[in-house]
Amino acid sequence: MCKATIEKAMAYEKDIISSSLDVETAELTVKYKLAKTTPEKIRNAISAAGYGADYVKANKKAYNNLPNCCKIGGMDH
Repeated sequence: MCKATIEKAMAYEKDIISSSLDVETAELTVKYKLAKTTPEKIRNAISAAGYGADYVKANKKAYNNLPNCCKIGGMDH
């Protein structure tokens, strides 16, 4: 579910061509238009979806709206 949530959020972001989340490593690969967006904007979009991205913390409201399986601790909730 986390994979679908993040990839869907990236699909709605302007100038992102594609994204793929490796759930096991928690690494998101993003292809984007280099002249149109920045890694910082991508990190902020991930935060707005409720997830942390490098040094950008997850937006609290969005995080609270995630299903329990997508929160820290995952399936332990």
